[in-house]
Amino acid sequence: MALDERLHAECASWIAQQLMEDFGGFVIGEVIEGIMELEDGIREEHSDPQMDHATMSRHLLGKLEADGVPVGGFGQVNEAFLVEILHWEDEFLGLAGAPRTTR
Repeated sequence: MALDERLHAECASWIAQQLMEDFGGFVIGEVIEGIMELEDGIREEHSDPQMDHATMSRHLLGKLEADGVPVGGFGQVNEAFLVEILHWEDEFLGLAGAPRTTR
């Protein structure tokens, strides 16, 4: 689901806060925004707006790795981290009154 620009930024910032509370460390909202933009593109590319989180996380990991993002190792982006982002995004969308459905 494509969000308007303001709500998209708010969602990314909120997710970053949740991740920092859950895992510690520092997460930049712009990083989450970038992941969300990749996600939107993947959903369009595969004509699958209800893609499940496990499949989406694999696609995201591949795109991020192709962009030079360190993936897979300790302290790096991995599928579990991406699934957590997707779940927080679901939570935000539900709170914003725009829930999405996934398989």
